[in-house]
Amino acid sequence: MAAIGKIREQSTLLLILIGGAMVAFILGDILSNRSTGSGDRYVGSVFGEEINLVDYERRVEAQKESMASIGQPISSEAEQQIRNQVWNNMVQEKVMYAEMNKLGLRIGQDEFDDIRFGDNLRPEFMSDDNFKDPQTGQFDPKLVQNYFAFLKERYPLFYENQVNRIVNERLYEKYNTMVREGLYVTTIEAKDDYYRQDQKVRFQYVMKPYDAIADSTIAVTDGELKAFYEKHKDEERFDRQAQVDIKYTVWSVSATPEDEEVIKADLAELKQGFAEADNDSLYVLRFAATRNGAPMDLQTKENAELAAMVETANEGDVIGPYKEGNRYAIAKIVKKGTEELATVRHILLSKSTEPDVEKLKARADSLKKVIQKQNNFEAMVTAFSEDPGSVQTGGRYERFDDKTMVPEFTEVSFKKAIGSINVVETDYGVHLVEPLERVDVPKLTAFVVDQTIEPSNQTFDRAYDEANEFSIAAKDVEGMIKMAEEKALEVKESKELQASSRTIPGVTNSSDAVFWAHNSERSKVGKLSEPFEFGNQVVVVGLVNRKASGIAKFEDVKEEIKPEVILEKKKAILKEEMTGKTLEDLVASGLTQQVAMNVSEKTPSLPSGSSEPYVVGYALTMSEGDQSTPLVGNRGVYVVKLESKVTVEPKETYDSYRDALSEAAGNAIKTYNAGVYRALKDMAKVKDERSNFY
Repeated sequence: MAAIGKIREQSTLLLILIGGAMVAFILGDILSNRSTGSGDRYVGSVFGEEINLVDYERRVEAQKESMASIGQPISSEAEQQIRNQVWNNMVQEKVMYAEMNKLGLRIGQDEFDDIRFGDNLRPEFMSDDNFKDPQTGQFDPKLVQNYFAFLKERYPLFYENQVNRIVNERLYEKYNTMVREGLYVTTIEAKDDYYRQDQKVRFQYVMKPYDAIADSTIAVTDGELKAFYEKHKDEERFDRQAQVDIKYTVWSVSATPEDEEVIKADLAELKQGFAEADNDSLYVLRFAATRNGAPMDLQTKENAELAAMVETANEGDVIGPYKEGNRYAIAKIVKKGTEELATVRHILLSKSTEPDVEKLKARADSLKKVIQKQNNFEAMVTAFSEDPGSVQTGGRYERFDDKTMVPEFTEVSFKKAIGSINVVETDYGVHLVEPLERVDVPKLTAFVVDQTIEPSNQTFDRAYDEANEFSIAAKDVEGMIKMAEEKALEVKESKELQASSRTIPGVTNSSDAVFWAHNSERSKVGKLSEPFEFGNQVVVVGLVNRKASGIAKFEDVKEEIKPEVILEKKKAILKEEMTGKTLEDLVASGLTQQVAMNVSEKTPSLPSGSSEPYVVGYALTMSEGDQSTPLVGNRGVYVVKLESKVTVEPKETYDSYRDALSEAAGNAIKTYNAGVYRALKDMAKVKDERSNFY
């Protein structure tokens, strides 16, 4: 919203400004200038095509300039958000344009105009009140035209970003629509679903579970683990991003009492200018941390300091500085008066439990008689009220104004006699309401200039110097651990931290530390970083280990694959134990015989509670009376003896099966857009190498 305020300060074209949509615009895609730079350094790749460092930096700078042009401050946190946003947009652009270029998808000027102020408007324009005629309340395309003309003239970078965002969103919508419209259930698919559902079998079986053999009894050699690794290492699950293990120490920096006094003094110097200001909104926008240019109600009931100042102040006075939460503020009083606040207690009989309102009213009348006779309102709240928000407080709602509650509840709370028991119906149900108190409290409307309570530069410098001395004296990770113990400092750790994480646990916006650890030119295993500043924290990081991207090394996944090798050996042992034995032999050995009835390829769940598609699929290939060899399932090894099979005949039509599949596909469409992009992105083999530069 600060962007709107900035433009309003500098422009008279208030009617053409987007309201809530402006925020979305500011956070929109930065998808301009797609030319490839000439440099040979890159920050990543998509489909093997490199994303050039120069291109990436140019687009980051363009977005920063765009934000700055409309008065948006660029903090270190905001810059990191911009970098991540630009990266994600560049990846999405390359992924999607690779597909859309094959299809020849384009958007011309006519279509671009049509979705802004033609017959096929985007919802963001149609729904925005700033683009509606103030007299008729109807959408006015001329206001959209004026808006874009204004941006193009006054904020060209911002304009360019919005144009590219809208164009690309439209192209993505076209692509996704084509995919969606291409979803069609064929007769072959419907027929296959018919057989998978209706071709059923009944069989006897025994199963020996894998957990019948304790893992500790299975010996696994390094050679067996190595053989498994060599066989499976090319699988995607062993493809690793670069990872680091780090240890780090954090100094949290808080404002000192001296810092707070400086903040108060700075605000005190603003009081005279605030009192004399002709435009209070602009004064607030210029000096306040929260930049809320509208007047607000001051809350005094829980702030004794503010209440004392207000008591002797008049309209037009500037009071403060006073403390409120994590800030100090001064306030220029616009209006001073009182408002009535009510305190009540109530019992709710909810319509969600009993929709019949007359029954609820009859029950409420009965409760009212008991309360009036026994004076036990709180006990009745505990026993009968269905309002979870007030049961723990005896049904009380403390000091609320006449705009907080629904009208019927408000009417009773503010108009009925104190101590009276009243039955009232609302949308929630039927209430028993007892007004307990009504008081007049001061109500003040004021413009507020506030400053966040933050540590001063001097306070930060002291913390930084302490962290710097620590880093120099400790020298390495081992020294960090020893010195931290001596100084009673906590050493935290993070393992397998990927560059894409962009943060270390417990330290917000700490991407620089992640980049440092991943950058082999800046960091070495065992060494410590210089102190980093992240918000109100100073951090020293030590690099414990670094693993390069690519196929995971055997030693790194040795323990990970060990359970799989153990399971393979269990399968072999159980198969050997069960081979050559009849079902009766296996039952005699202590295994339990069970019967699976009416199972199919589509419903392969067995009475043992396990889904076993391979076992059921094998049974479907057997003849009645046949016994299978040992079958390796999900839960254990099975031996199956087929009792009967339902033979299904071809149908003339499979419409009902097609309809069911179409309905399922339609439900899946609701979330398919994100799924389509994820699938395309997975195919693109995206590599993020930004940690080599930042």
